[in-house]
Amino acid sequence: KNVVTALQFERLLSASGPCGGEVERPSDKAHPKRLAWIQCVGSRNTHNANSWCSSVCCMYAAKQSIIAKEHDPEVEATVFYMELRAFGKDFDKYIDKAKNEGVVYRRAMVSEIVEDRETGNLTIRYVDESGRRINQEFDMAVLSMGFEPRQDADEFAKVFGIDTDEYGFAKTSKLAPVETSRPGVYVAGIYQGPKD
Repeated sequence: KNVVTALQFERLLSASGPCGGEVERPSDKAHPKRLAWIQCVGSRNTHNANSWCSSVCCMYAAKQSIIAKEHDPEVEATVFYMELRAFGKDFDKYIDKAKNEGVVYRRAMVSEIVEDRETGNLTIRYVDESGRRINQEFDMAVLSMGFEPRQDADEFAKVFGIDTDEYGFAKTSKLAPVETSRPGVYVAGIYQGPKD
């Protein structure tokens, strides 16, 4: 219950969202103090997920953690990541800003999240860089979900008579990133591939 996607957390942060901009835990409406962001959920893993990087998750996790701390200075924000990928000019400065404002960045592989039925708190189990297994308790976790093509992407491509790449996104070239395999049919947005 206290694990939300980044999109759901974005709505919790919003002044026009369900909590009026006050971050509340879904289970008991309490204000979470210990927040964890878990990066690369559903991506960058060829065994049980997508092999690609979704390219925006590191940046929106930094933004959300900064805003969460602005809403409540007592928030302890931790971002669990495999590799930081700050796509874009000077985006790495935004990650530095998050770190300077007290966001903890922990390079680790999260293996499990277990919720305590009585308190609603979450135990996050992970392996740190030195190989140690660690259990750490949080009030709430935010999952940075990997981007995928729509479920009907193959059917969509057939309707328009265009080819897709091996992942299901529209097939384009680096030199002509909006041209599809069918002359006169162009592609834009996330159907090209993961992007902001």
